[in-house]
Amino acid sequence: MPDFNGYLDLIENLSGEEFRFPHRVAPFAEFPIEEYRRRYARASRLMEAAGIDALLLTQEEDVRYFTGYLSILWCSKFRPYVGILPRDPSIGACLVLPRQELGNGNGTAWVPDLEIYPDQQNPVQAIVKALRDRGLGEGVIGSELGFGHRLGMSVEQFLELRESAKPGRIVDGVTLIQSVRMLKSAAEVARQQRACDISQTAVREGFEALREGMTEKELMQVVAAAMYRNGAEAGTRPSFFGVNAGPERYLTVNALPSDYAMRKGDLVMLDGGANYGGYATDFIRQASLGPPTDMQRRYYEMALEANNAAIAALRPGATGADVYEAGLGVFARHGVAEYSHLNIVGHGVGMDVHELPWLGERNVVYTADVRLRAGMVVCIEPVFGGVDDPDFRNGIFIQEDKVEITEGGGHILTSMLPKDLWVASI
Repeated sequence: MPDFNGYLDLIENLSGEEFRFPHRVAPFAEFPIEEYRRRYARASRLMEAAGIDALLLTQEEDVRYFTGYLSILWCSKFRPYVGILPRDPSIGACLVLPRQELGNGNGTAWVPDLEIYPDQQNPVQAIVKALRDRGLGEGVIGSELGFGHRLGMSVEQFLELRESAKPGRIVDGVTLIQSVRMLKSAAEVARQQRACDISQTAVREGFEALREGMTEKELMQVVAAAMYRNGAEAGTRPSFFGVNAGPERYLTVNALPSDYAMRKGDLVMLDGGANYGGYATDFIRQASLGPPTDMQRRYYEMALEANNAAIAALRPGATGADVYEAGLGVFARHGVAEYSHLNIVGHGVGMDVHELPWLGERNVVYTADVRLRAGMVVCIEPVFGGVDDPDFRNGIFIQEDKVEITEGGGHILTSMLPKDLWVASI
């Protein structure tokens, strides 16, 4: 298990105010340079601790997070778009981009140096040249080789890069990257709050439109229109919702909207949310089409109690396992713990819908022993279902909230839309 706690201890109070590096002001930058200074300073400190000379960033979220580079061309998987972040800031960061991205590189990124390669030619040698030009050809290069990340290039390209980079070494830098991204700034939290507000407004409009005979796709059309009308952003990071309703659909859980026509007595779950400024939303609210049964109401209240208990356990110094046990303890007291089908009650969230830390079973779940810190943002979602039969025909019972961890505990970012089961008239 990587030493996330040790890494977080090193950077938690590092503001980066004194960190100096070559940069320029991009006319379409998403954040002021102070935001990137903090991120780069923390990454540099962890590179020093890990014996890494530079980060080679290829995944969209990582390149955007550390350099500010932004483009819709991430939808194309034929070319890599690479950020190089040296541990020594005086060396100067670099972006390696295809020629058609010169304008986006200059327009959005603070990085002063662009290595441009012809659009339809092999980019690997351009990446190797950028490393060698900065004296990093024999260095240790950290890249996205570990759990929870993906390389933004083909396996063939990576193997060629690894071979061409000798005598340097390409090693896993994911723990370093994830540690920096776990701790959100006030500016990042503000974007997440805006994304949550847009999402809650959209779900309310969807629930207000619920009627018998409406399909899941029709419900999603209402929700999606409301999201974009209220500020959700188009781009490569999607605004999304999953939908499932009714006994035939409960088992699908993480479901795309279908042509299923909702009927009286169905429970309806909306899961997901808007993207705003590159930051995702993940929250869940449920509705009943007409009055729920007494059993459904009782089970829903159990899920709500577990949600509240897990949120109450969020505080600096608590571990993910502590939060998991607070939520699962409620299910155990009610005798339904065996129907909780996940060994987590939540996860981090930011530019990705799923980030670290995972809040899960002690000594089993990855990062369950990570100590929570002020500035983390997590989603809390204890869930159970199928209490009286294995086919979940009573429903899935869950609420999910997005929560900022502060020095005083958990600050709920999705408090605008109540967690009570929404009962739609028919």
